[in-house]
Amino acid sequence: MNNLQKYSNQFFDDLEVFEDITRGHNYKAFLRQAVLEFLDNETKETALAVYESFFDSYRITLDGESNPFIDLLDMLRSYEENAATLIDRQRDHYIHSVNVFILGLCIYSQNSTYRSAFGTKNLDKTEYPFSYDTHHEEFFYRWGLASLFHDVGYPVEIIGKQIGKFMSFASIVDKDIKVMPRLEFDNFDELNKIVEVIPKRTFIKTYYEKYQSCVYVDLLKPLDLLAHKLHLSLGVDLKEIKAALDGFVGIMAKSGFIDHGFYSAIIVLKWYGFLIQSCNYKPEYFFYPVLDSASAILLHNYYKNVITRPPFNKGGLSPNDHPIAYLLILCDELQEWNREAYGILDKKRTHAGEASLLITNNRLDITYIAKKGTLPEQFSAEKEAMFRKLLNLDALFSGGFSVGCEALDTLGALASKIREDAAIVPRPLLDNLENLAIAIHKMFNLKKLERHPNVPLEYPNFADLPDSLKYSNLRQARSIADKLELMAWEMRPQGADGPVIKEIPEDVVESLAKFEHEAWVRERLETGWRVGEIKHIENKISPYLVPYDELSEEIKDLDRDAIRNIPELLGMISMAIYEK
Repeated sequence: MNNLQKYSNQFFDDLEVFEDITRGHNYKAFLRQAVLEFLDNETKETALAVYESFFDSYRITLDGESNPFIDLLDMLRSYEENAATLIDRQRDHYIHSVNVFILGLCIYSQNSTYRSAFGTKNLDKTEYPFSYDTHHEEFFYRWGLASLFHDVGYPVEIIGKQIGKFMSFASIVDKDIKVMPRLEFDNFDELNKIVEVIPKRTFIKTYYEKYQSCVYVDLLKPLDLLAHKLHLSLGVDLKEIKAALDGFVGIMAKSGFIDHGFYSAIIVLKWYGFLIQSCNYKPEYFFYPVLDSASAILLHNYYKNVITRPPFNKGGLSPNDHPIAYLLILCDELQEWNREAYGILDKKRTHAGEASLLITNNRLDITYIAKKGTLPEQFSAEKEAMFRKLLNLDALFSGGFSVGCEALDTLGALASKIREDAAIVPRPLLDNLENLAIAIHKMFNLKKLERHPNVPLEYPNFADLPDSLKYSNLRQARSIADKLELMAWEMRPQGADGPVIKEIPEDVVESLAKFEHEAWVRERLETGWRVGEIKHIENKISPYLVPYDELSEEIKDLDRDAIRNIPELLGMISMAIYEK
């Protein structure tokens, strides 16, 4: 119910895949199907299908071996399912990474400013040499690497937390002593090294010749590569960023925390560096797209922990500086729904089960929905403040950016009244009344912004609505079955037998819009509203409590939208309209 299916389809409609065009493969169809099946049912099995579809489509492996990148992700999944249950705070990162991947595709498809930020670099072959000329594929490849691999180093953090928890327990008899274990290495240089499969000078030649500052770094050391990339993208001093990265393991040990993104970035560079050499691929395929994605993986935590602080003191990251890193920070922090809790304390907390998303060319609104309990009161404000500190949001969302929360429990009384008054209604509709009501409000806002893009929304989030208006959305959701009955149509689960009504004809829209307005007037009058010249919600006054024919065309369009949107709204709960 978050529009991601619609936005994803729009992305794949525009995507071109080189292998499909030149060699007759069907990778795009394979990828689209995996994404849509995941959005229908977010499980570890459907997440695995997304991972497999991406890494099989962009496969780099030695003859006779399985796909090594799936093995890496299996390791992450295994650690989370088994080891993470022993620590206090740990939530899913396996399904989460797929959601981050899809969310990034959706923002890219809807926001032309972001596409321009990425496209400008893509057109400049100095930064993106040997990039795909197919539509949007260079973004798809780099974004897939960054988003699907950004948490692959999380097992290191899990192990660190396990040691810390056990040592705290072991020393509990002496409350005056706090034991802080630290993660250090006798031979970290062995981890921070790309195996030299072919002569080093041959492999690094193109990158070395292009940038004079490469003389200060070792291009077969992941941290040196990352330092150089951040120097170029963010404008930070090369020696300072190299010193910060080289000393980061010691800083983490001293401070008692582990940045899994740091290890994820090293692992990606180490594995890809080895495989690209071993498969005799061009070095450019490593030093440009893979390094770009790996540096984004590093920055998804490192930007907040290091780059915003002395000596770098960077403000909100711009999408023009590092498009992939910007999007990864944004999507990683946005993706808070459907994250299974593994940690002991996290299992006791209230989490968002779903999210309602509205993404336009210049606006993003997200409402997190808790199915049981209530999210912390400060959740929205803290989340939005964090985004504004890390990212230049106005660069992409000049029309607005908002974070809201909703608890379905708070709709219980309203929804119960609807159910009590209801005739026999398809069970999926009753079970999804609250979700559908929230989706209706999001859709209403979207249409309003399309007509008046410069007018601020009165109620950006469903949670902002007074109860009377929440009830109105619930009533509209409930009345969908009645409207369909008038046309000898009915709702059934998607994929059922029979002709599907994908778009409601305009003559039917007009008839049902009149029906919707009459139902809306009855509901308003029954709940104490009255006619007045000026709309006043608190006093329950509206100038629109008049016959449909007396309304202006602009107001009639609101009722028409309520009908036109029915197929899409039902699609959000896996239902569709069928002829009887």
